[in-house]
Amino acid sequence: MPALAALAALAVAEACARPVAVGGPRLTARWTGSDTSAFSAPVVGEWCAPLRVLQIRAVIGDTGLALATYPGDSVRPGAYPIRRADVADTVPPPAAAAAVRWFSKTVVQGYSSDSGRLMLRRSGDGALAGDFKAWAHAAGGTDHIVLTGSFDGLRTAAAPADCAGRAQSDSLRADSLEQDDDAGDGVD
Repeated sequence: MPALAALAALAVAEACARPVAVGGPRLTARWTGSDTSAFSAPVVGEWCAPLRVLQIRAVIGDTGLALATYPGDSVRPGAYPIRRADVADTVPPPAAAAAVRWFSKTVVQGYSSDSGRLMLRRSGDGALAGDFKAWAHAAGGTDHIVLTGSFDGLRTAAAPADCAGRAQSDSLRADSLEQDDDAGDGVD
C-alpha cells in the first residue's frame, strides 16, 4: 500500500499540472491563512479504474487545484473525509485528498491537505457537484491554509490508460533494454 500512497500523492501533484479545457463546469476556490487568494477555473473529472480514484482538477495559468477521491468501486454521492495524500488511498473508502498550487512573487507555492471534508452530490442528469473545506500545509514548510470551494455540472470521463503509471515489469524491461543498448554502443 505505501506504493499506492506515493502514487496518489504524485497523481494529485500531476493533476494540478495538467491543463483543463476552457468552458463548461467550473470550480471556485478560496484559501486563507499564511496566504489568501481565490480563483475560478474550468473543472474536469477523470476516473482511473485501476486505482479506483476520481481525479477532479481545475487549472488556470499557474494556479491549480486537485481533489483525489477514493470512493471504492464506483463514485457515489456523500461525505468524503479529506486526508493527507499519503494516506487517503489506504483508509477504508470513501476518502479524498486535496492539493493547491499557485505562483507567488518569487516561487510556486504548493499546499497539500491534512484534513477536511468533501460533500459530493449527483444531480438528476447524472452530473456531479461538490463543496469542500480542507486544512492544508505548505510543501516543505510549516505554513497552513484553509481551502474552501465548490464545483457543479461535472461529467466524468475515463482517465488515460496510463493513469496508474507503468507496471514495474514494464519499467524493468525498459531499463534492461537501455542497458543492452548502452552495452551495444561500445561494440563495433
